[in-house]
Amino acid sequence: MNRFWNDIKTSFKEGNFLTKLIYINAGAFAVLKLAIILCKLLGASTYWVQYLEMPAYIPTLLQQPWSLLTYMFLHTHFAHAIFNLIALYYFGQLFLQFYSQKQLVAVYIWGGLAGAAVYLLGFNLFPYFASVKMVSFLLGASASVMAILFAAVGYAPNSEVNVTLIGNVKLKYIGLAFLCIDILGLGAINSGGSMAHIGGAIMGYVFALLLQKGTDLSQPITATIDWCVNHFSRKSSAGKKRFKVTVNNTRNMSDAQWNMQRKEREKARQERIDEILEKIKKSGYQNLSDEEKKSLFDLTKPTK
Repeated sequence: MNRFWNDIKTSFKEGNFLTKLIYINAGAFAVLKLAIILCKLLGASTYWVQYLEMPAYIPTLLQQPWSLLTYMFLHTHFAHAIFNLIALYYFGQLFLQFYSQKQLVAVYIWGGLAGAAVYLLGFNLFPYFASVKMVSFLLGASASVMAILFAAVGYAPNSEVNVTLIGNVKLKYIGLAFLCIDILGLGAINSGGSMAHIGGAIMGYVFALLLQKGTDLSQPITATIDWCVNHFSRKSSAGKKRFKVTVNNTRNMSDAQWNMQRKEREKARQERIDEILEKIKKSGYQNLSDEEKKSLFDLTKPTK
């Protein structure tokens, strides 16, 4: 069991931001679901879950503003969670062909907020929802996932994706199919979810259009991510320096061993350079993450 958890922690730590988003959603679902099951077994109320969901009724939302963020990372139904995680994985892979990892997180959050805004607007504007808005809540990553898909659609609408049993389909038609399903679902039982999906789709598409004109909506969020990463990195580095121990294992190496180790390091270095250059070729230098730009600079510096 310890090995399992160590593998999970290593995978989370070394994975890209898409991997981290998937782990966060999966972990949040597991914790929330287990807590709900435990409450039911003990005969306790599960009313507290509503404090994590985003309410349609504005006075209630004002009492729990944090739900604007928590709702987009949480699920209570297994099928809902699995579908969103699978969609997040595939659409996230598409997204990363055109944008950076930090932009993925930013679009995820912006998409969730836009979905929440359209959901609130719909439930408080249309008389159809007047009788249920006080007891209606939004939960799930669907709006964020739609934003990620439509950001890719906006960047490369004519890119083709291989769809099982169908073949190659242009990205714009995949996006259009999802959008039509949600428009047709506006009068169904999950009207709120459909409205949130449409809001996420609009945000993703607007993000792509504005970025092409030079306005990057991800900057406020990526700046926050940078600050958090740097802040915790400094703390971690400070802690490590206190107990730093340097061990020189090269003194007992033979020349053949040393040369083999050097060749392995050089091979790994070249593979990383090739990986970054391939991304530049596909989507341009401007879409590299800060970590990739730094890696490219460090790896291509002349050695002394």
